Amino acid sequence: MTFTSSFFLLGILPLFVLLYRWGGKKPGVRKALLLVTDVLFLIWGGVGAFLVLLAYIVLAWGWTALVSRAGKKWVFALAVAAETAPLVAIKYTAFLTDTLNAVLGCSLAAPSLIVPLGISFVTFQALSLLADVRKGRIQGAPNLLQVCLYLTFFPTVTSGPILRYQEFLAGLNQEAGPGDLSAGMERILIGLCKKVLVADKIAALTEYYFTGVGLGNSFSVPGLWIGSVAYSLQLYYDFSGYSDMAVGIGQLLGFRIRENFNRPYLAGSLTEFWRRWHMSLTQWFRDYVYIPLGGNRCAPARHLFNMLVVWLLTGLWHGAGWTFVLWGLGYFVLLSAEKYLPLPQGKGGKLLGHIYTLIFVNLLWVLFRSPSLAVFGRYVAGMFGGGSGALEYKALRFIPLLALAAVLCLPWGRWLSGFSGKKWFSILRGLLLLILLVLALSAVVNASYVPYIYGNF
Repeated sequence: MTFTSSFFLLGILPLFVLLYRWGGKKPGVRKALLLVTDVLFLIWGGVGAFLVLLAYIVLAWGWTALVSRAGKKWVFALAVAAETAPLVAIKYTAFLTDTLNAVLGCSLAAPSLIVPLGISFVTFQALSLLADVRKGRIQGAPNLLQVCLYLTFFPTVTSGPILRYQEFLAGLNQEAGPGDLSAGMERILIGLCKKVLVADKIAALTEYYFTGVGLGNSFSVPGLWIGSVAYSLQLYYDFSGYSDMAVGIGQLLGFRIRENFNRPYLAGSLTEFWRRWHMSLTQWFRDYVYIPLGGNRCAPARHLFNMLVVWLLTGLWHGAGWTFVLWGLGYFVLLSAEKYLPLPQGKGGKLLGHIYTLIFVNLLWVLFRSPSLAVFGRYVAGMFGGGSGALEYKALRFIPLLALAAVLCLPWGRWLSGFSGKKWFSILRGLLLLILLVLALSAVVNASYVPYIYGNF
């Protein structure tokens, strides 16, 4: 089940929110309704996958309880290994097997494993819970029901944002406010429009170029650049759209889910880009990996080592493949250079920062999207002079949509905030939201299924 399915949007969600808000003054009722909805949402992805996830949750609860009673380092280290092992086994066994076959020339067969929905996000939340209990940020160990509700919370379980237990518990113990219903519905609509009216439309152009290069087809230089920009925009609108819907659904229920995006393509440096993109993941690595390793309060060599570990793990977390490893290493090299090499200052330096950030982010998204290093090599070679022929007609057709998507990345909310008190502006805004609602629901009813990109990770 996905947020953009008509069954979820027009059936499950309205009924659940109605019941949840009706039982809002009874914490037990809220927990029971949330548990039932979480289970239904996850079982939709397969009973076997749900049972594996349930077993993992019981494991995580047990280790958290043990660490709360015996906070010794070796117990914590053992718990971290035990909670990480299922993710490693499920996600990386095939990658390790293929690598061994390539290096040793053997023909080992990777076992077929059940992949629980959202295992990457669930694992990171379980690890943060474990660390927070050990550090005393959480008093005592949560009971099994609380851990289950936290790790299966349906708005965030498949693609984030990554919640902290304290944030979840605060939302679980409070009722939704009077303004949360309208604000949450508006946020859901914005996220839905990002997904079905922008990202899903751009997906056809992205598929055309990346699949074509993978099949050995040749394309024009400008066409390949347009294809790469299309993927950069598709990924942003797809993932930020999901995050908007998750935040909005949480708001309907009284939860304050942390923001995941802050107009990342306006960043003036790669460092700033990662403070604006997938912020809950960046903050997780900062708090639970980077700072415990020593952060930047150490010698340069140690600082570079800390950054290397973080970015290798970031790459591997996103996917089991050499493209993701090199994607992470690419950011390590560029962010290290940005940290230790002098950069131009002033207005010219700021403009230069915006330009090189967009270029490098776009090129690294090509690596991120490519199914193999060979396809990445062919795609980039074509972008830098290896392409041939005139700009493809398909790209020409998509230029207006890409231009609109790029313009919408600008800070319109800040620019228009001065009109928020004007009656005419409120009327126009309301009409625009109504039009978007009709367009989005029409797209949901009529469109074929296009999965969320980050659901793969």
